[in-house]
Amino acid sequence: MNTVIYCTQEKKQEIRDAVLEKLRPDFVQFRNVNDISLEALAGDALLVIEHDLVPDMKGKQKDKLFEKIPVFIYRQGRLFDISKSSELLEERKLLVDSKDWNKAKEINEVICDIDFLLGNTVNNSYPGFFQLESTDFCNSKCIMCEHYYTENKGACILSMEKLDHLRDAIQLSRIINLNGMGEPFISKNIKEQIDVYVGYGNKIVANTNMSYLDDGLIERIGRDFDWLAISVDGATKETYENIRINLSYDKLMENLYKLNEKVPDLFRIISVVIMRQNVCEMPDMVELAHNVGAKQVVFLNLNSSILIGNQDDALANYPKVLEYYSVKALEKGEELGVRVVVSNAPFLNRNITFEEIADELEKMNAIQKWKTSEEEKNMKETAQRVKSYTEEHSLLQDTTVATKVKCSGICDWLLTNCYTDQHGNVSMCCRNSIYRAGTVEKEGEFQEVWNSLLMQKTREIFYSGYLPEACLKCGMIEGGELKYLSVDISPDFYEDGEVKKKQKQIYKELFGGKI
Repeated sequence: MNTVIYCTQEKKQEIRDAVLEKLRPDFVQFRNVNDISLEALAGDALLVIEHDLVPDMKGKQKDKLFEKIPVFIYRQGRLFDISKSSELLEERKLLVDSKDWNKAKEINEVICDIDFLLGNTVNNSYPGFFQLESTDFCNSKCIMCEHYYTENKGACILSMEKLDHLRDAIQLSRIINLNGMGEPFISKNIKEQIDVYVGYGNKIVANTNMSYLDDGLIERIGRDFDWLAISVDGATKETYENIRINLSYDKLMENLYKLNEKVPDLFRIISVVIMRQNVCEMPDMVELAHNVGAKQVVFLNLNSSILIGNQDDALANYPKVLEYYSVKALEKGEELGVRVVVSNAPFLNRNITFEEIADELEKMNAIQKWKTSEEEKNMKETAQRVKSYTEEHSLLQDTTVATKVKCSGICDWLLTNCYTDQHGNVSMCCRNSIYRAGTVEKEGEFQEVWNSLLMQKTREIFYSGYLPEACLKCGMIEGGELKYLSVDISPDFYEDGEVKKKQKQIYKELFGGKI
């Protein structure tokens, strides 16, 4: 039998030796991903894929390629026959029963490879990246966030009982993200919950406003965290405290310096939502990051909210201003050795001048910078009308449809990642919580919810080569953040789907036609 191997240069000899020893082929050859197709592998070919390169197979599920030829996955000295997933499921169970968490996770990841290669709409694997909301309570009222108008009404924390319901997923994940809509470090259960996650061999990551930091947290951050992202939306006290209402710039800086002193080796990211109020401080935020030992700054574009009424704050209205200060931030990062992430970096005009942005800057600065107390009052009243409506007319979605936008592969959040809130509600992803798969009510129920009809339908659409309507305008797609998915971004990608159009119409009626 002819054996084709797809692997990295570094693994060629290792995998070739394993194939010769265990499969005893007549002939071995190495190929690149473009040469792996049904036509190219016709005959008696057998395919071996290195585990780390499985995501490169996106798009090949449409032709059922991996169901038509023998396929093995190579990982750490073992060759796994993808036609024998039932044996792997049994092996995973035995490893879980014996509490060999690391080996159980390794087998789970191979099962995930098989789910992907076969285009399974029902996953046998559990997610390796588990975003489990610690709390939706927040001690800030950021002007671009729903906490600006909800003011923590109905907020709660993840209980230890609810965590117990999710243990079957926790024990097979690799990374636990503590975030949801709130500030994770102010949950009274956070330290105990971190200890539970770590007890199953997980590393921890989180986004925090860094307003709270005690010795117990510092110890766990230094020992258990893979990385930490800190939200800093202003390089000056005035800007920061007007955007992150209720927080102290001085306390932030104190905690950032303390963190750098106590855990200097921790990979820290400064995360910034950019809007017209802070865009001119982009290079200063890079310098701030350098001063407190952060290695990366990520600038995220504001997603405006109809309820907040901050459409004028979005930098899509001032593209030249955004381009100019993005370039300045990149230059500052290059000067200081800080990695800077901005939208469309390869396409920016690095020679743009201040004179070119003068008109946009004047237009931007002519707008009142912060809401008045009267405007805030009106915003909260409008939000309450919407809340009253949604309590009687749920906006939650349990299905989606295909669009005309073409894609290859599947979104990571339907394969390797999962978002679950503090109530046990499993959603399609962290940015699409109205698409809800279901609620985990007891231990052992996670996979049933993870494979709900919504998730099956959405996976089916992806594997057919089209983007689901729920995923239009997704920032993760636009930013190229997804490992298992590539999308042909066309004008259709930026159109509102029928669900979004209906939602806007409802809001328009609730707002008295004023949007």
